[in-house]
Amino acid sequence: MKLAIPFVFLLLFLSTLQANAQHKGSGFGLKGGLSYNTSGKYFKDAGSIWKDPGSSAGYQFGAFYKLASYDIFLRPEMVYTHSKFDSGLGEVKANRLDAPVMVGMHLFKLFSIVGGPSFHYILDDNYADYFNSPSDKDLLFGYQFGLGLNFGPVGLDLRYERVLNDQKLNFDQVIKRKEDFRSEQVILGLSYQF
Repeated sequence: MKLAIPFVFLLLFLSTLQANAQHKGSGFGLKGGLSYNTSGKYFKDAGSIWKDPGSSAGYQFGAFYKLASYDIFLRPEMVYTHSKFDSGLGEVKANRLDAPVMVGMHLFKLFSIVGGPSFHYILDDNYADYFNSPSDKDLLFGYQFGLGLNFGPVGLDLRYERVLNDQKLNFDQVIKRKEDFRSEQVILGLSYQF
């Protein structure tokens, strides 16, 4: 009996996928995923993943609306994001609301490409401990682009995100050199469109 319940849910899920195999139209959906903050030095960051995989990992979840016409679509999203990374002096954390507005195109009914602007509202962070960041910089602007894999209403996408607002590191007086930090993330997301 214990095995029957998960099997029934799996069967319902697969039948929903099959029934919506050609579903590419407009509708609401939910999404969630994992993110990895990067400094832009990808080979160095790849090495640190092996040492401490969770040091720059974050997560996100939210909702979207997809407005589709043929193979082209507009997909505004509202996502809660928790991110963190090691600044060299300590762990920097941020919680924010993200609002990417993706424009995309379906390719071969299975793949999609997306890109567009992304707006970020900082809910709370500890940037002030490590960065010279004016308190009025709660609203940030950036962009995202990426590729998606679609199985009916289920989507899996990989995106790159960059925030364009600069943050100046406080410890540049100690090191006697200036460095800029721009938030960059690689995001792996899973979505379901109703």
